[in-house]
Amino acid sequence: MKYDVISADSHVDLIWLPPDLFTENASAAFKDRMPYVTDGPRGKEWVTKNGSTFGLMNGMGSGGRQYVPGQIHRSDRMAAEGIYEDGKKGIRRMTDPELRLKDQDRDGVQAEVLYGILGATIRLKDNEAAGEMLRIYNEWLADFCATHPDRYAGLACIPNHDVDAATGEIERVARRRVARGLEISRRHDMAPLWDPGGTRCGTRSQRPVYRCTSTRSAAATGPTPRSSPPRSSSPRVPPASPASRCIWRTCCYR
Repeated sequence: MKYDVISADSHVDLIWLPPDLFTENASAAFKDRMPYVTDGPRGKEWVTKNGSTFGLMNGMGSGGRQYVPGQIHRSDRMAAEGIYEDGKKGIRRMTDPELRLKDQDRDGVQAEVLYGILGATIRLKDNEAAGEMLRIYNEWLADFCATHPDRYAGLACIPNHDVDAATGEIERVARRRVARGLEISRRHDMAPLWDPGGTRCGTRSQRPVYRCTSTRSAAATGPTPRSSPPRSSSPRVPPASPASRCIWRTCCYR
C-alpha cells in the first residue's frame, strides 16, 4: 500500500468501546470492579461501582463530554460528519474497524497509530482492577488491529502500578504479535526514566521493564501525567526533570 499520510497520534477512547467489554471479559474476581454503562442524569454513562465516572457513552473527547455546537472547532467537524449522531444510535464508528476505515479514507489518511485508555485507568483508582482492564483492552485492540494490520498500528497499554504486572503484560501482548508497540504512562511514584535503577528516589527499579521491552524488540512510549503529585508523596522524590519526561524508545515489533 502507498502511504501518503499516517496519523501518528490517533486515539481509542474508553467511552466508544462496547458497553459490556470489561464486565463480559473480566475474571470472576474483577467483574464487580470493571467499568460498565448505566443510565445517568445526562444519558448513558460509563461508571464503576466504586464511584468512578468516565463520561457519556459515545460522547466527546476522552472524557465523554456532551457535545455543544460552536464550542470546539474539531468537534464541530466531527459532528458535521455524523459521528455523534451515529453514536446516539449505538453506531460506534471509532471502534468498528470497517467504519473507522471509511473515516480514514474520508480524511485522506492511510494508517493510524492508536493510543489507548491509560487515562481511564487513573480515574479507576484501583490498581489491580486497572491491570485487568488493560488486559481486556489489549485483547480487544489486537482483534481490532488484526482486521487491517496495514492500516491500524495499535499500542498495547501497559499497567504502571507494579513492575511484575508490567512485564507480565508486555510478555503476553508480545506473544500475540499484533501490537506495534507499547504505551506506558508515567506516575509520580515510579522511578524516573533518567534513573532506571531507582537508586535516587528509593523506588523499585524499572530495569525489568526496560529489559523486557528490549528483549521483545518493542517500541514503548510514555506520556507524562498531567496531575500534580499528592501532598503525601515522599520528600525523597525530586521534581521531574525534562529528561524524566522523555519517551521510551527501542525498536518496533516486526
